Amino acid sequence: MIFYRFQSFGELEVVYYNLKEPKPIEANKVKKNDLDLIVVPGLLFDSSGYRIGFGGGYYDRFLTDYRGQTVALTSSQLLIDSIPKESHDMAVSHIITEKGIIHVEEGN
Repeated sequence: MIFYRFQSFGELEVVYYNLKEPKPIEANKVKKNDLDLIVVPGLLFDSSGYRIGFGGGYYDRFLTDYRGQTVALTSSQLLIDSIPKESHDMAVSHIITEKGIIHVEEGN
């Protein structure tokens, strides 16, 4: 994954499925550890910060050596007791639901 800093929507181009992405020539790449916070998507979460994602492992690979904070936004109805995890899975630091914030303990 590559993150870019951009100033205006004019720096974006329409790609597949009518999505907008930065034009790599015009946009500035941002180094991973210059990011203070990354919002991590998921389908289900547990209180240890683990998640069921969308099946590509992109975020887990990207977050392996990331030193900043991570957060997931979800509904409390999508929190379950435990997510099956593998050695490469990365937990998020915080989970925000309509009922509040779960601060995940490091090392879970």
